[in-house]
Amino acid sequence: MNKFLVFISDNFLAVLVLLTLIFALIVYERRKGGNKVDNSEMTRLINKENPFIYDLRSSAEFGAGTVAGAMNIQPSNLIKEDALFKAGEEDCIILICKNGTVSSKASGELKKQGYINVNVLSGGMMNWTQSGMPLVKAK
Repeated sequence: MNKFLVFISDNFLAVLVLLTLIFALIVYERRKGGNKVDNSEMTRLINKENPFIYDLRSSAEFGAGTVAGAMNIQPSNLIKEDALFKAGEEDCIILICKNGTVSSKASGELKKQGYINVNVLSGGMMNWTQSGMPLVKAK
């Protein structure tokens, strides 16, 4: 422990810069995508907010099972002019992908287009299924 404290005191400026950069990265990552929601918060949103739920996975993955009420759409179709994307700027939107990375990127694009209530399922469908949450088969 003493060696650690000596290291910090000897390299105070470097440690301060490192902590500042870590903090800036965390803030940047949080702003980049939509609100990250866990399984229970997503269930609450589905029951209370009547959201538009978009599953960004391939049609084969979507057909194997998805969240009730989800629509399969590709990230490239998440634009205002697209006929498949029906959400308005004020509507509650939930994006789902396999592990959360594609939906985080897509939510950043939606925020740039002016959508304000964009949510991303944290951990994606992998987290949803590992938690034992229900799936429905696409028709």
